[in-house]
Amino acid sequence: MGLKTRLLASGKTEDNEFNISLLGFKMAVNEGLTVFNLVDGIVDEFHDESGTDEAEGTNDVYCASSDFYTNTGTSPGPFSAGFGNSPGAQSTTSVTEGDTSTAGTNPTQGSGTFGTFTVPTGTTAVNFKVWGAGGTGGQPNSYLGGGGGFTSGTLAVTAGQSLYVWTGEGGRGAPGTSCTVANFGASTTKPGSPSGGGFALLTTCSTFSNFQAQGPGSPNSQPTGRTPAIVTIAAGGGGSGGNAAGENGGAGGGLTGRRGGAGCAQTSGNGPQGGYGGGGDQEQGGQGVASPHGPGYDAGNPGGYLYGGNQGPSGNGGGGGGGFYGGGSGSDGPGSRQYAGGGGSSYYGHPQVTSGATEDGACQNGGGNADPAYVACTNEGQGATIKGNNGYVLLTGTFCAPSPGASTTIISNAFSASTVPTTSRIVVFQENVDSITLNTDIVASISRDGGSNFTTATLSDSGYVTGSSGQRILTGQAAVSGQPSGQSMRWKLALANNTSKIHGVSLQWS
Repeated sequence: MGLKTRLLASGKTEDNEFNISLLGFKMAVNEGLTVFNLVDGIVDEFHDESGTDEAEGTNDVYCASSDFYTNTGTSPGPFSAGFGNSPGAQSTTSVTEGDTSTAGTNPTQGSGTFGTFTVPTGTTAVNFKVWGAGGTGGQPNSYLGGGGGFTSGTLAVTAGQSLYVWTGEGGRGAPGTSCTVANFGASTTKPGSPSGGGFALLTTCSTFSNFQAQGPGSPNSQPTGRTPAIVTIAAGGGGSGGNAAGENGGAGGGLTGRRGGAGCAQTSGNGPQGGYGGGGDQEQGGQGVASPHGPGYDAGNPGGYLYGGNQGPSGNGGGGGGGFYGGGSGSDGPGSRQYAGGGGSSYYGHPQVTSGATEDGACQNGGGNADPAYVACTNEGQGATIKGNNGYVLLTGTFCAPSPGASTTIISNAFSASTVPTTSRIVVFQENVDSITLNTDIVASISRDGGSNFTTATLSDSGYVTGSSGQRILTGQAAVSGQPSGQSMRWKLALANNTSKIHGVSLQWS
């Protein structure tokens, strides 16, 4: 009976070395007919996975683009991707590892692009910890901006999905610096004025402008399409009052930001003669209190959706911190008294977030600074001439890490023989990746009873090595007469220790 074959196009006609090796493979198959008098068999050059039993194989990774099997398994491995920067630098400009993460840009205060996190293979959930930015203090006082808020939780994801990160810009109020914290925080245009810190953001939307702070006068509502894309926001802290009679900025939330003057978490602003800015919550920005002292005194401005309230024309009150809803700014008061801004609110309301939690800051200290993953010089409020600390985003989880040289079994489907075979020969078209020891790193065996019993065939190198490619033909024979009688032929390859590529297998019998 002639040779039964599954000779399938390999798609490699442009690769001369491979074609020479393939010719050697076919020559070795023909030797089974002409030299060993075998009368039946099967040949598979691996154009697909139809000739192997994927249910019984283990770690039998098939490369469809180059038509081979290899013993590269997968095992759970941890990832830890941090987004941040050095103290005093701009935001979102560095990452802790480049396998999953790409840093964003932040060339100037209030402008930039997101950092990007690509969900790795095998990851179904990402744990997040997010610290918002701190506010700053004014000149020439020693009062401090409020610390940023903190959020944590777990987001359901799919492999290959992109998440976008902004770590929040610290408030700025250095003398002689024109401060415009237009993105994710408060804004002020007067040099030396204390501004609030920006919020840190994790989102599924890549368009940076969708999340830029809208500024005073914008609707205090949620524009369509933004909130569904927000995974979490960690709020920014408010700026302090602008002179020696000022007060500390309110810390970022929590689900509600703290009022300026180191007050409690509340949206309303108050003060004896002017007003501290209130903190934002989940539905509205913090209130700004009107100044009753006539011309030359600034009232506080309210915060709103994705922005903190900015100071009035004099810039003396503290700016509100950015947030899901931002804090209100502080107002002027008599006797050069200047009131501090409130902190923004944090958020974790995405429908695919579980175990969501927030922690607000307290005075200068930000939320989450007792967390084991906290990075020093993150999300704290600062005093005069010092930029508030930027925020930080940490994403962790597990993924399927490649495991080269994994123990692997490649086993064929069953092929029917016309009579009960007593002798069988296997031909393996193999390529070294690592240094392979025959009959240890690659072991071949043959069954005539459908795989219930196998007999090992001792492999030898039959040559046909092509150049330095390591492609070669391995052959081995086995007497299968000792197995229970049967006509269901199968081959099996066990790979271990060192990585190998298997381009094709022929099994012949008589």
